Amino acid sequence: MTLRYIALGLDYNTYIKTDNKLRYQFQLHTRFISNYFSKAIRKYKFDTNGTFNMISISLLPDNGSVETKITAINVLETYLPFDQKRYEQIKGTEDCSYYLELLEQGFKKASEFTPIPLDTLLNLIGEFKKGGCKNEWLHKKKRFTEEDLEVILTCEFTTNYFQLIATINQISTKKQLVKGVVIRTEPDEVLFDKMFKDIYIDDNIIITDSSDSPRIIIDKGKIFAGKLDFEIRGDKEIQEMLSYEL
Repeated sequence: MTLRYIALGLDYNTYIKTDNKLRYQFQLHTRFISNYFSKAIRKYKFDTNGTFNMISISLLPDNGSVETKITAINVLETYLPFDQKRYEQIKGTEDCSYYLELLEQGFKKASEFTPIPLDTLLNLIGEFKKGGCKNEWLHKKKRFTEEDLEVILTCEFTTNYFQLIATINQISTKKQLVKGVVIRTEPDEVLFDKMFKDIYIDDNIIITDSSDSPRIIIDKGKIFAGKLDFEIRGDKEIQEMLSYEL
């Protein structure tokens, strides 16, 4: 078993009873960090001797105290006090200093209980901070020579939203034709993870979902006029979910 997941959040068993709205709000605002560190630590394939595959840093009210433990579902769970006042000051902003302090404290505390790749995790915190606390990646770049088009899909996962950005270039002129957001959701992988996969071109430019069904239809004719005109396929609930604050 290897370490594959890092999670930061308010303690579920405590806040589900006392303030579930706050618990869920905190989860949304910090998912981009948990996602970044989960992806980053997997590259190191740290062997946990079959004991855990996740480090969870759970936050408790000031008067709460729980010992670090490995749970029945393979989670190394450690606990820290939650400074709600400080959280309220920075939530929704680009200031991620409090969240990174919690990660550092949590990793150090967990390392006192059982071996973890502490130096690696602390280095990842430094890299994330140096990069401006950005969780961005290239999803797919595809060239269609017969259409003289290149389509690039990039992802931005922030404290306030996730968005998929489509950039369409003309190959022959090396000119950017259009660039814009085609999917935006609340900041949670559950909402966007299976909503985009591949790209193909027929009469229009199609972005498929994980089932290989058309999810985003971009009007091919209008891109040469510099207009990104697209349609989100799905029922009303899906369309609203994928066009969050657009």
